[in-house]
Amino acid sequence: MNSALPSVTTLLAAELDRLIASQSFDIHFQPIVDVQRAQILGYEALTRAPANSALHSPLVLFEVAASLGRLIELERLIVRRIMRRFVELHLPGQIFLNVTADTLMAAEHRGALISEEFRSYELEASRVVVELTETRPILDLVALGNSVETLRSLGFRIALDDLGEGFSSLKRWVDLRPDFVKIDRHFVDGVATDPLKQQFVRSILEMAATSSAAVIAEGLEQEGDLQVLRSLGIDLCQGYLFARPSLAPRTSLRADLDALLTVAVGSNAPQGREAEAALTSAAQLARKGPTVDRSVNCATVIDMFRRDEHLYSLPVLDTDERPLGILRSMSVLKRGAERFFMEIFGRKSCVELMDVNPLVFDASANLRCMSEAVANIDDRYMVDGFVITEHGRYLGVGRTSDLLKVVSDRQLRIATNANPLTLLPGNAAIDRKLDRLLNRAEDFVMAYWDINHFKPFNDTYGYRAGDDLIKFVAELLTDVAAIDGNFVGHIGGDDFVMLLTQPAWQDRLQEVCRRFDTEIAQLLRPEHLQDRGYAGKDRQGHPVFHLLPTLSAGVLRIEPGQFASARQVSLAMTDPRQQAKLLCKASGYFVERRKSTALAPSQ
Repeated sequence: MNSALPSVTTLLAAELDRLIASQSFDIHFQPIVDVQRAQILGYEALTRAPANSALHSPLVLFEVAASLGRLIELERLIVRRIMRRFVELHLPGQIFLNVTADTLMAAEHRGALISEEFRSYELEASRVVVELTETRPILDLVALGNSVETLRSLGFRIALDDLGEGFSSLKRWVDLRPDFVKIDRHFVDGVATDPLKQQFVRSILEMAATSSAAVIAEGLEQEGDLQVLRSLGIDLCQGYLFARPSLAPRTSLRADLDALLTVAVGSNAPQGREAEAALTSAAQLARKGPTVDRSVNCATVIDMFRRDEHLYSLPVLDTDERPLGILRSMSVLKRGAERFFMEIFGRKSCVELMDVNPLVFDASANLRCMSEAVANIDDRYMVDGFVITEHGRYLGVGRTSDLLKVVSDRQLRIATNANPLTLLPGNAAIDRKLDRLLNRAEDFVMAYWDINHFKPFNDTYGYRAGDDLIKFVAELLTDVAAIDGNFVGHIGGDDFVMLLTQPAWQDRLQEVCRRFDTEIAQLLRPEHLQDRGYAGKDRQGHPVFHLLPTLSAGVLRIEPGQFASARQVSLAMTDPRQQAKLLCKASGYFVERRKSTALAPSQ
């Protein structure tokens, strides 16, 4: 007896039924970052079915729903889940909701119902951004425009996704006049080394300025691309460089990203953003040298290379001073030596000898990005260097040897600012971070951590175990601080600083103490754990019982205007730090609750 097996379509339809009935969808959030203000603007919500589902892939999920006529039903269900989850997590800023044109057009005559439903989430409509994805054909442009106006009248904002992916997206921009436009990741990835992509971004920014739209660069993964995008005028970015999509996303930037984005913010000192760029960008490597245009023939450039043994390359420029390619000494002279080459090509344009894919960097390109790109080129071209442009026009050529020297010097400077044992920011970096927080007039909390009874531990277990204990504390503090994007620095020895800017600072301090007392067992002998200490001798050689190491912190709550400099904060920390060591028998912290105001420098 034969029984027909269910078709794939039937199985996928049954799986979609199950997912919709159980609402088994995971909602991930990825932050969109305002890189000029160094803060999170909002989050894009992304949907995933369970990993063991045949519809786990979003592309497959929505395609199957569309083929079964259930796309609008599915998207409405997911939007409701997103909104509930966004409110539950108390996420700041705006929420970007991806919807297809099908669902958007279905909203044309549902304004009152939509308004009532969103009111139940107790979230202002202006915080909701409806992001149009063009994965489905748009059959009725009039209905789409009417739907957009309906949502706008309710206070919602509109975004257009994947700008640049096709001509239709540019047409949609003109028709819908969105509040946000997202540049497709193709034009973001590698923008630091691609003048054409940089010009595309400039063009988008010019259009955005005319239409009053904010531009978001999505798919950002490289620090070098970030630096170039900032220099071009991009304020909003999204990508793995900041954070991957997460079920429980961060509500603030990681400490390293905060430091990266806030260089020179709020400072008028000479070492501002321009000085920082001069020390860390391609512009400092640009050397003026001979160039040619396409009117110069092959015989001339061959002669130029033969007469100057130190001439390694010649950029070829167009009439607007934009690089067309590069002539490389070795390859040009090799071709020129070929039999009959001069007779056939001698009078032809030098573009016959030109490499049309030279390594090109914008003047604002980050040194790290440049060194990575140079490391991936053919060894034969290392000596030829690279071309540097500014606003797409030729600025000069750079030598690989100069780049490597600057990178090496910069790494040395970084090393001198970090603690060699833990590689955490050292005193100079801590002071800079403190001054930056003070200048920005922010409320924050400073915790000064000490390892109590460290010397007896070091004497009993040896200096290597002492180093392990210090590294353990560094990793613990860094791990806990990363939850809210807080800062950790290593002053030296067994002293650490944590700067906390989030309301949950006490939870983080308690977490440090709890984990230290639990996890230090891995560094102690079983008998010492059982006895809660170990026998030793004091400095006079008398027998003494030493307690196990604990962690204590003096804590200052710092308000805007309370202190003028990092030095004043350091002085004010002396008393709470001593109180913590005296009062905390186990791991703990002492919060200075007396109002402390430092003397002005003149006093």
